[in-house]
Amino acid sequence: MFNQKRITGQTSETKEHLLLGAGVFAVGYEPGKDTLDSLKTSKKLIGATTGGGTFTATKNGHYLQIDGVPENTKGNYILDSWATTLQITLQETTVDSIKMGLAAAKLDTTTTTGYTTIIPKNGMEDEDYINSVSFIGRLSGSNDPVVITVFNAFNNANLSLNPKDGQESSIQVTLAGHYTPDDPETPPFKIYYPTLSEG
Repeated sequence: MFNQKRITGQTSETKEHLLLGAGVFAVGYEPGKDTLDSLKTSKKLIGATTGGGTFTATKNGHYLQIDGVPENTKGNYILDSWATTLQITLQETTVDSIKMGLAAAKLDTTTTTGYTTIIPKNGMEDEDYINSVSFIGRLSGSNDPVVITVFNAFNNANLSLNPKDGQESSIQVTLAGHYTPDDPETPPFKIYYPTLSEG
């Protein structure tokens, strides 16, 4: 019966399925092994963020062009690849966050006394890709986090610093995942969702 004063999709299990807060972001996160403490001690955390983050997984594909049937006929969509990004606004301005923003850069810690020099490069090298970067977020019904990991990532947005009076500057990065040449069939992201206990 739908002839009721209130109808809703909420059930008694809804409260167990809520993604809470902004979470944290880390490089090299190992699901099932790393904890928040281990991320801190191993310095895997990217640092403080502002405004949370945005994960996007975009399908790249096309419909078969077959005479006599509508283009959007079931079974006629060819999925070619996935494009995926993690967009994060970094609150901390550090050597690592600036280097991440540039993507193609190297560090010089010896030439200028008291400074680390961040030097842009004119080309991308394999070492400039981040092997894995993850969003780790709290799920209301679990002690284990929801984890979204993007592989072989680098910032494909521009580096922009905009300091202002009365505000803290931030660095926004859009970390785009990439397929590997040796395994072009495996999309460059995974989502780890914890198993919830019944009852």
